[in-house]
Order: sequence, then C-alpha cells, then structure tokens
Amino acid sequence: MDAVEAGHSLRQVLEVYKGLARAEVRERTDPARIRPIDERVKVGDPATVYLTGLPQAFAGHVRLLGAIIDPQTRLGDIRIQLKADPALRPGAFARAVVAIDKAQRPVLPQTAVMADASGSYVLIVNAADKVERHAVRVAGTTDNGVIIAEGLSGSERVVATAGGFLRDGETVKIAPPATPAAPKSGTT
Repeated sequence: MDAVEAGHSLRQVLEVYKGLARAEVRERTDPARIRPIDERVKVGDPATVYLTGLPQAFAGHVRLLGAIIDPQTRLGDIRIQLKADPALRPGAFARAVVAIDKAQRPVLPQTAVMADASGSYVLIVNAADKVERHAVRVAGTTDNGVIIAEGLSGSERVVATAGGFLRDGETVKIAPPATPAAPKSGTT
C-alpha cells in the first residue's frame, strides 16, 4: 500500500498569468454555520498546480483567498503564487491541490474497494488465510488509487482484485509473488 498526504483538490485553475494561478474553491458548509471559504485553506499553504497536457507539476503557495462567494456556484476565488517557469501558459486549464493537512493513509487499487448498502469495504486475508470483510471510509482518490481514511492500519493483506468472487470466511491460498521471466537466449 502507498501512503498519501491529505490535501484539498480545487476543481480547476481558471487562469495562469505571470506566475499567478486563479482558481475556485467550494464553500464549506456544515449544519451549524456557513463559512465563506473552506477555513482549512490558509494564505501561505503549499500548493501544487498541474497544467493539462504537461507532465510536470508547478509548486507554489496560496497568496490570496477571495472574500466573496458566488451565489450561483457557491465557489470563491483563490490565488496561488507560482514560481516563474516558461511552461506556464496564460489561460491554461489546470488542477490544483492545496496541502491543508498531513496524514499517512493507505492507498489501495480501485479494484480492492467495494461498496454495498452497508457502505464501503475491503476484503482482507487474516493469519488463518480466511477472508474477512472490513468496513472502510474512503477519503478520496489519487492517480495511484483510493485513499482509505479509516478501517485499515496499512499492514493488512488486502484482496486487490476479484474480491466479488470471495465470501466472508472463505479459505484462500495466497499466490507467491510473480517472478519476472528470464529472457530467452536464442541462437543465430
């Protein structure tokens, strides 16, 4: 399992201009009160911007949080100061992630996490090689898989694929790790 740091993913960066990215962040709501912008995001927080079509990420930090929420979209402006780079193109579409908290959490392949009427769960193989169902809470997704917020410590043997074919309590045999095949030597 991989580990991931918690972050706040912004929907899109609206524009990039002279090293400054303008993005929108959704308003944070809870039953007790409405907060102007997610109060976990603060000026100075590290941010990473990923431009569509470019493999590299651009590091920066939150420079400004907008004071007004659009009443139609319920989104507020945020400005991210980026380091100068010739690859930054004005008007480019992008995605930004602001680091608001650091936590080590298990990351599983999407095929390992299942859901039903009872919620999200994974299947693990215990010390007796029997399948057990473990309820989990999903925190989000990354390019590497699904981030698990609760329900796993990170040391479990998780069924990565074909969990739908197994039943709770079923005995399984763990396959040995695959070894790469040696290249065939040919004669010429």
